[in-house]
Amino acid sequence: MTGRHERPTSAHIPKENIPMLTAAAVPRGVPAVVVIAHTLAVLYTTGFVWTLQLMDYPMVARLRGEASTAYMAAHNGMFWRVLAPGLITAGVTALILVFVRPAGVPPAVPLVVLALLALIIVLSGAVATPDRLDLADEFSAATHAHLLKVSWIRTSAFTVWSGIDAWLLWKTIQGKGA
Repeated sequence: MTGRHERPTSAHIPKENIPMLTAAAVPRGVPAVVVIAHTLAVLYTTGFVWTLQLMDYPMVARLRGEASTAYMAAHNGMFWRVLAPGLITAGVTALILVFVRPAGVPPAVPLVVLALLALIIVLSGAVATPDRLDLADEFSAATHAHLLKVSWIRTSAFTVWSGIDAWLLWKTIQGKGA
């Protein structure tokens, strides 16, 4: 169809007039999508961990007997299915950011992120998981208190990580970083 009201297609618009996210527009070729995916994954997992810390784990102490163990067994069955997608995405994108760091971002930043991830994984796997499994077998006030203490460290690490990612995202949006 031709005529005065025909809309131009991208083929009719000079390329310089089409806003695109290209390697030239993104210093050092770091795609903004990596920074965005990383930040969203970290914020998702941080929100999940805060929910555990403030709602889920304290509720366990209010349950008694079989209700407590049944709740923790169900919790353990769902835990990694909910956490894994965000944690895996955050981990993979963190590794990418080490090798293709956004311009203006010091080399230490992705390394700090990986150190936080390592701390979180160690606390989750070596400490929190055994506590959760023990609580699924039998409620123990001492085990529950230990889980809460360990989880506060993990929650703090995720919160620091979210702060770093907020800064990274801001740098990306401002065009000074990523």
